[in-house]
Amino acid sequence: MYYNKERLEELRKEGEEKYEEMERERKRRTIGQKYKANDIEVRCVHCKHDKFELDETLLNTRVMTFFDVEWLNDAAKTLICKECGYIHWFAKEVVEVSE
Repeated sequence: MYYNKERLEELRKEGEEKYEEMERERKRRTIGQKYKANDIEVRCVHCKHDKFELDETLLNTRVMTFFDVEWLNDAAKTLICKECGYIHWFAKEVVEVSE
């Protein structure tokens, strides 16, 4: 398969944009991000750090597990402290704070 110069340049630019996006996501996950819950900035209850990694976790119940349909359970947002690893659970929405 052969590409002309214009197409090769487009592919190079797309690759660079994708790389930059992936690098930003990697830094965000490594360094952590600030979040708000109910318009209150979240701080770790254990070490008072303010940077977290956002994740989502299923809230399993015995009934759903018995019928082997755990995927139907509700999910909770979890914030994992980047300093000490303490996990904070939220049933409501958690919003990322722009710096």
